[in-house]
Amino acid sequence: MPLPPIETRIQTLLAPASALAKGDDIIWKGHGFIWKAPETWMPQMTAWLEPRFRSAGWKKLSPGKFRDITCDDTEWLEVLQDCLKVDLDTCIDDLTAALAGARLWTYHGCRTEDAGLYFRDGLQRHDRQTMTRRLYDLVDGHETLAWLKPSLEQKIARTDNTIDLGRLYVVVDDDFMIETAGHYLIYGSEWILAVLGQAAHQVLKSIGVPTLLEIDLPLDAVASGDRREFAADLLMEWTRRACNVTDWHTPLNFTFCLEQDIPPAWIVGHSHPARIEDQFDDFRAYVSPRSTCRHCEPQS
Repeated sequence: MPLPPIETRIQTLLAPASALAKGDDIIWKGHGFIWKAPETWMPQMTAWLEPRFRSAGWKKLSPGKFRDITCDDTEWLEVLQDCLKVDLDTCIDDLTAALAGARLWTYHGCRTEDAGLYFRDGLQRHDRQTMTRRLYDLVDGHETLAWLKPSLEQKIARTDNTIDLGRLYVVVDDDFMIETAGHYLIYGSEWILAVLGQAAHQVLKSIGVPTLLEIDLPLDAVASGDRREFAADLLMEWTRRACNVTDWHTPLNFTFCLEQDIPPAWIVGHSHPARIEDQFDDFRAYVSPRSTCRHCEPQS
């Protein structure tokens, strides 16, 4: 199932603000936007920055003047600083606070037989007891994995990964997920994949369908440190686009770490990418044999 047209997603985000928005900034409060659709945030950023520009700021920026700077180079922030009448750190701090009232379209990769579970129950943080039960059920349910059962407890103990406990992750750019972190879509749980190893690859690829959940994320739900890093990325991209006339967006490797469950109301869509880069197979393309899940199929 392909992603809905970006125009459709933009219209969804431009709908009236929900009660979730808590920021007070008049420009960003309740505003929804998509990183890879700059038309949803460039005008807002321009309006927000304008009173922070010095009188000759726009002249210094020289809109339309091409600068030979790579898209992810922090030199773009230096270009912006020359135009501001406030300190760059202050500008980033102010934007961090303002963005607390906005909503950003984000993505979570998984593998599921029925995406409807997430629309009904939301998306839960990593719980090790729940994941351990799922791991044992997986091994019990597949004869080809039965030989792993005697050593499963040892394998779990050796997989000393606690960074995910009580957390879940969403990304800002779905292209990044598909091209560089596709293992979540191809194999499902990263922890289960780590415990079972390559022996389980074929079994894990036989369960469910690669799925991208689309999440309309209130940015006050993320840690202020993460929001500050993202604010800096927005300022860099705004400056690049304001200077260099371009029709493409900077591919962004950015992940928000959440320490709360995502409620069903925030999950606003899903898709099933057909072609995914597999980092566990020398980044060869994995082509999914299925393009729909139970939630996509007509109910009889």
